[in-house]
Amino acid sequence: MNTFDLLKYFGCKSSPKEEAAVREWLANDPDGSHLKKYKDARYIFEGMTLYGEEAKAERIENAKKRPGIFKSIFRYSAAAVVAALVMFGTASIVRNQTIDRIAQSTESVYVPSGKTMELTLEDGTKLWLNSGTKIEYPTVFGRKSRNVKVIDGEVLFDVTKDEKRPFTVSTFASDIRVLGTKFDVVADEEGGIFKTSLIRGKVSVSSNYDKNDRIILSPDQSVTMADGRLVVSQMSDPMSEICWTDGLVNLTDLPFDQLMRRFEKVYNVRIVIDREEMPEIRYSRGKVRVSDGVDHALEMLSKASDFKWSHDRNTNVITIR
Repeated sequence: MNTFDLLKYFGCKSSPKEEAAVREWLANDPDGSHLKKYKDARYIFEGMTLYGEEAKAERIENAKKRPGIFKSIFRYSAAAVVAALVMFGTASIVRNQTIDRIAQSTESVYVPSGKTMELTLEDGTKLWLNSGTKIEYPTVFGRKSRNVKVIDGEVLFDVTKDEKRPFTVSTFASDIRVLGTKFDVVADEEGGIFKTSLIRGKVSVSSNYDKNDRIILSPDQSVTMADGRLVVSQMSDPMSEICWTDGLVNLTDLPFDQLMRRFEKVYNVRIVIDREEMPEIRYSRGKVRVSDGVDHALEMLSKASDFKWSHDRNTNVITIR
């Protein structure tokens, strides 16, 4: 991305395609060099806007009268000193204002069912998004905080440590505050499902339903929401919580109805449970590959449970009986 294209972007003269290219360029910035160039170009643009008008006004004034040589030397010397001081202070102000303004602009990402996605944020934080996931995040984080909103789905976070800017993940059920860590978040408001699993580091989870309900997780612990309260449990196999990043589906960590909701997103199908009682899954451990298809997954699951199923391929609806 060259500086000229960025100046066009700041001046609202870019085409929609060029604007999309700038946003994509900012989002894919593993070493922070894109953000630095973005900020430098922004300062140039602000300077062109600010000082271009001042220079124009000065040329008009000079055309009206021509002062004596010594008066001119004194005036321009003093102006140079003042300009240097103003430029130094203005650059700092412009920089802060620019970052704050950009941080108010958010991007939304949706991953279709049957797909997964990897994303690197401008601070180097890495995200893995599972099927059917939607998140919202600022193009550039602010000076004092970093916030990502998980609207729906499952996201694995590997957060870059920055003690001056705490990292917060917001969901319908809670806010998760971290400094630098690796954790998985599941948020399904429609299904009433919330879960955070900590792989590395430490996180603080605060309920949106009760301000006094706050949990600090240690590695290999997870927290879920039950009857409006946060409940902590120990994970026997922490890596199973994030096996979906390797194209696997864990068959043992959810009740049957919640597992079927996961199947719907992962395999892009609709599943109808046509029975009064939920089947009981008797696997203590078990995973299937997404690439093997939903029929294979249900076949494997049915061997350790008491249900039958049929798949209408014309409507792409699976019925559990």
